[in-house]
Amino acid sequence: MIELENIVKSYNGEAVLHGVNLKIEDGEFVSVMGASGSGKSTLLNVAGGFIKPDSGIVLWDKENISSFSPSRAARFRCTRMGFVFQNFRLISTLTAEENILLPCLLSGRDMLKTKAYIGELCERLSLCGMLSKYPENLSGGQQQRVAIVRALAYSPSAVILDEPTGALDSAMQQRVMELFRDVNAQRGTTVVQVTHSAAMAAYGGRIVHIKDGAICG
Repeated sequence: MIELENIVKSYNGEAVLHGVNLKIEDGEFVSVMGASGSGKSTLLNVAGGFIKPDSGIVLWDKENISSFSPSRAARFRCTRMGFVFQNFRLISTLTAEENILLPCLLSGRDMLKTKAYIGELCERLSLCGMLSKYPENLSGGQQQRVAIVRALAYSPSAVILDEPTGALDSAMQQRVMELFRDVNAQRGTTVVQVTHSAAMAAYGGRIVHIKDGAICG
């Protein structure tokens, strides 16, 4: 279970999140909808332990990750969550395959089983012929798909997605969202996405709206 309790976050004196409370049960697929500037990306980064709130706490299975040091938070993410960033954050000096495998190596997963699963994911997202390429030789949509496979590759208990289909055409958006829906249903993976798209949000089992840094439904 992921719980955000009374989260407040400001930048340069300007409040971005105003006492946000949100509880996500294990195995849920939750879509957080909001316009640009609503605070939804900040909310995800706080939930994933990438940034600390000014006040409030973030609990993963009752463990307060908002109190973790940066190194401890990084270790926690390597074993518990996958994350898809808006800007993908692929490592430019690694091939697509190496980018995908890196968190798997850090998490200590069985690489034989992991590579078989990665092959399935790449086939579903039409990446099999691109794994030897470096990020600079991939389109934005291809980079986003690599980031998605990287997030799912080691079967984390939860995946956190920041506009995971923003660089994709409509056909690939559908394939990606069907993949997330299958991972949620078949593997019990908790899925949390932020999106401005009602069509993408509808793949979730619950939709939460954020406006001006506050949850409003």
